Amino acid sequence: MNEKAIRQLRTKFILLSMLGLSLTMLVIGSLIFLTNMSLTHRQINKALDYLIEHDGDFPEESDMSELAPEPGHRYNFIRFFGEFANQYSQIQSLLYGSTRCFALLYDEEGNVTELKTHNMPDFGAEEASSFAALALAHPGRTRSSGNYYYRAGKTSEGLSIVVFLDAAAQIDNLFRLMYSALSLITLGILITLIFVRILSERAIRPEIENAELQKRFITNASHELKTPLAVIKANAEMQELLSGENEWTQSTLRQVDRLNGLVQNLVMITRAQEKEEAFREDLDATKILSETTETFRPVAESEGKHLESSIPEGLSFHATDSELRQLASLLLDNAIKYCDENGTISVTASRKGKVLTFSVSNHYADGKNVDYNRFFERFYREDSSHNVDQGGYGIGLSIARSLVERYDGSIRAEWKEGIIRFVCMLKE
Repeated sequence: MNEKAIRQLRTKFILLSMLGLSLTMLVIGSLIFLTNMSLTHRQINKALDYLIEHDGDFPEESDMSELAPEPGHRYNFIRFFGEFANQYSQIQSLLYGSTRCFALLYDEEGNVTELKTHNMPDFGAEEASSFAALALAHPGRTRSSGNYYYRAGKTSEGLSIVVFLDAAAQIDNLFRLMYSALSLITLGILITLIFVRILSERAIRPEIENAELQKRFITNASHELKTPLAVIKANAEMQELLSGENEWTQSTLRQVDRLNGLVQNLVMITRAQEKEEAFREDLDATKILSETTETFRPVAESEGKHLESSIPEGLSFHATDSELRQLASLLLDNAIKYCDENGTISVTASRKGKVLTFSVSNHYADGKNVDYNRFFERFYREDSSHNVDQGGYGIGLSIARSLVERYDGSIRAEWKEGIIRFVCMLKE
């Protein structure tokens, strides 16, 4: 994994971490809001019940001492859950202070006999009657109109009563809590993002250094392996000159060629993962892809396979010539190696907007139950016992993916009705 891939992984980690944190904080904030909303509604309902039970009278605060917590009782979790379970009441917070409420009492004929108000000196009987009509239409149920909560019930003498409670202060406090929670959540997420970015940068620095060391090691090892391989090959060839060819010298030369090919592929991997981008220019993609395809035609025909192409004229693309040729070569080489006997390799290309699509397909009858997601893993070969004769190393497709990713594109493998297709999508 090169430095660019590590930084992309870091960015993805930060995004996922912040998304998880944001969702968690929103869930916690929602639970806090819903819990307080439930407590507020319980308090409102209890206050309405109290007013109905006392015929709309507003007792002195001292008369409600039995409903308040014991003197010196501190607010803690036990008291909190007690309030949530309605073991305590906060009615006094709704019936005293600046809270406004009123009650209408009716006689047996349904006429208003009395209007009792609390902190509402300007509230008239006619306006109160219009509100009461709504409550009488739904007796026994708590209704709301704006900031007013109301309910109809029966007095101790069995007559009708309608009580109204202005809970504006409680509703404002509830939403004030919600906005405060959202502000704190947003601030907390921003602060966390800053710390995560700083700490993640420190966390990935050793990985970037390891990636650089790994790249340097591959380059140096590849260079150092060339000399002993050249000596081994020269010795084997000299042995053949002196004693003639035999199966041992031929086996040695084949293994030397195989190791040389592996070294070259390792160097290609290192170059494909270089973070510095090569110079890009507007290229004739039709010419490059067609020329590359034609260079593989003799190879395909020598193995009894057919190569056909459908590349339209006039395709242009902003890229590096060598990278585009290398990508096409890797896919064509892979297709010829693993194409069925007497099969056909097809090459197509098209462009839509800023996306160039390049596709190489070949006959592959045994590809029904293959895990194509692993084809782009380095050194992976689906059937090593079958592919070893093809001289593959399981590296070519990994290099192709690295090249495609440099153009913010994608590459995928798909199989259908005996044909495997590799599709590359490159973006300018």
